[in-house]
Amino acid sequence: MEKSINIDMINDCIAGNRQAQRRLYDMLMPFLNMTCRRYLNDQASTQDVLQETFLSIFTNLRQFDPAKSALKTWATRITINFCLKNNAKYVKMSEIEWLPELHDHTILPEVLQNLSDEALLDFLKTMPRSFFEVFNLYVIDGFTHEEIGEILNIETALSRQRLARGREWLREKGMHQLIFSVN
Repeated sequence: MEKSINIDMINDCIAGNRQAQRRLYDMLMPFLNMTCRRYLNDQASTQDVLQETFLSIFTNLRQFDPAKSALKTWATRITINFCLKNNAKYVKMSEIEWLPELHDHTILPEVLQNLSDEALLDFLKTMPRSFFEVFNLYVIDGFTHEEIGEILNIETALSRQRLARGREWLREKGMHQLIFSVN
């Protein structure tokens, strides 16, 4: 199997070549699946979101511009958008002010050291949703606050504020080691 996605593969996909489409699907699926696992509140929706994502990728592949980004980046952004739309279907958006004293107690540092990646992700998902979305987009996926503002339809300043509050939430939970590793 081909190791990298190139313009010939993309053109073959656009032309309807099923083998090229399958190779592209196989190359993107593991990464986009992990993206869904990070962003979706309801993991049972993963297959549905991935199906919508790939349908959108193959339908809109002509619009992909390799001069603007890599295909993987473009596909990730599509996936994140579908994940956020899916989350919005199941959770009414509310902008409740986060107050540290109303949330769970601190996690001991030795517990943090023993967390698997899966457990750490599950823990991060207990963060207030608006903080988690910005934290995930900024820290994990490397989007700028301007890009996050576009994706979430919020002001850039609000993105910065939510990131700061997410980091404060981690600090309150005793996760200061994590905060310093993601600055």
